[in-house]
Amino acid sequence: MLKFLSITLLSLIISVKTSIADIPLELQELDSLADLLPENEFDLSNNTTKTKLRTQEKAIIPQITEAIPEAASFNINNPEQVFCYHVEKRPSGYKGYTLGNYAIKDYCGELDFDQTTTVYEALFTRSPNIITTHSNCRIEPKVMLRFLRGVDYTDVLLSSPCHSFTIFYAGRYKSFNVKQGIIDDIISQFSKKTETFHSPALIKQTMANAVAKDEMQSYELEKNQKKSPSLWNNDEPKEQSDNKPTNTPTKKGWGKIKLNM
Repeated sequence: MLKFLSITLLSLIISVKTSIADIPLELQELDSLADLLPENEFDLSNNTTKTKLRTQEKAIIPQITEAIPEAASFNINNPEQVFCYHVEKRPSGYKGYTLGNYAIKDYCGELDFDQTTTVYEALFTRSPNIITTHSNCRIEPKVMLRFLRGVDYTDVLLSSPCHSFTIFYAGRYKSFNVKQGIIDDIISQFSKKTETFHSPALIKQTMANAVAKDEMQSYELEKNQKKSPSLWNNDEPKEQSDNKPTNTPTKKGWGKIKLNM
């Protein structure tokens, strides 16, 4: 019996070491590593080994939940999808796409399970990463993450330098200073992927970035992007080509729509 237990313990140690090597480096540094590794469950009745992925729910630290709306933390804790955008301060006269009043540089994709776990654990559940003494610096936007659940969402802006993250929800926001290594490691992971941002609305899609599914959608996307549509038309009336008076009012307003009322 003792011999069997010794062999069992040895096999468990070897299994864990092998599993650690397969975990991304950014995940290996988390205290929650044990919760992400496969757990060997031994069935002594038939001497078989079952492997399952053990997960453990972790609550967002009170310092964050007490400072933001409950619905905002619920979206972060239970996202159905998480999207990534590279952003920057909006330049003067900028007329392109924005997110949270920041200019969208490009799209960095949808976060997979490992990336979502890394961000969630590192920023929201590990209080030692939060710096309670606020830094006297201005936010430098780098990455915006959108935690989406249904039609509701919470945006999280990552800043570096001025190492911090800011949670946006329903017109309210709250910033938290965080350790430099934590925020820079996360930002560097997302900097590896960049895609040109296309408005999903241009090809009538509901995903985070318009991805053409076929040649026809590619054509529609290219055609619609060249249009640069504007709903409001406040152009001044053009001068008349001659001096004859006219009683016809100049069409102005939203798309110059004439209402038959």
